[in-house]
Amino acid sequence: MAIKKVAIAGATGNLGPRVLTTLLDAGFEVTALSRSSPHQIDARAKVQVVDYASRDSLVAALSGQDAVVSTLNAWAVPRDIHLLLVDAAHAAGVKRFLPSEYGSDTSHPLVAKLPVFGDKIAVVDRLKEIAAKDSAFTWTSVVNGPFFDWGLQNGLLVSLKGSSSQIFNGGDVRFSTTTVAGIARAVAGVLQHPDETKNRYVYVAEAEVTQHELLRWSGRANQIKEEHISLEELEQGAYAGVNATPPDLRAFAVGLIRRAIFDSAMIENLVKQNV
Repeated sequence: MAIKKVAIAGATGNLGPRVLTTLLDAGFEVTALSRSSPHQIDARAKVQVVDYASRDSLVAALSGQDAVVSTLNAWAVPRDIHLLLVDAAHAAGVKRFLPSEYGSDTSHPLVAKLPVFGDKIAVVDRLKEIAAKDSAFTWTSVVNGPFFDWGLQNGLLVSLKGSSSQIFNGGDVRFSTTTVAGIARAVAGVLQHPDETKNRYVYVAEAEVTQHELLRWSGRANQIKEEHISLEELEQGAYAGVNATPPDLRAFAVGLIRRAIFDSAMIENLVKQNV
């Protein structure tokens, strides 16, 4: 199987632009799917305006493409849109589909129990179902842990900007993490090695770190007060957010994502795979 033409869904988000540029640099012919003509996108890419709610629109846009890389926001974009994109890719004759995973290992049974990952799991289940019936259609799920650079900038992993930082599960849980650029290179690598990566999870990591290491390396460990939060408190806070009036869906999602990041039982597979 050779992959040359690649369509990206979500080319203007946090990850999409870097994936698009990396694929172009690697020699792929890239088409960026967009609801409207984006103002800022690599001029080397073709832009295809689509209606993500229309199967016909998606099939027409994906016809002739070898692969689809979805970097659509897994939480902001409804599950039905993700599933429709999968079905349209299959109908269009696409050979490889990369769903919008790029995070925790959703194949891990404990991670799979967290409802925040339900949409991602549903998409992979659909991919597996289609691939089992049609050997010409394949998929790859990239598991890379949290975005390292983004996670530091936005305080997901540790807060380095203020006078205090939340420390989860003791602060010494070692977790795998990857930069946005590293994830983009992994996507390119998957498409450059289609036979080796078909119908499986691919695990990548650029570093394995702890919260305490990040604080120490920042040079501000003595200036930042640690606010310790247990896994139970983390999960309780997440559900309190979703049950609030009005519901705080961001608190719900971030809480459970952190639960997956900092629970050593949930990241065991990822750490071992990255050895």
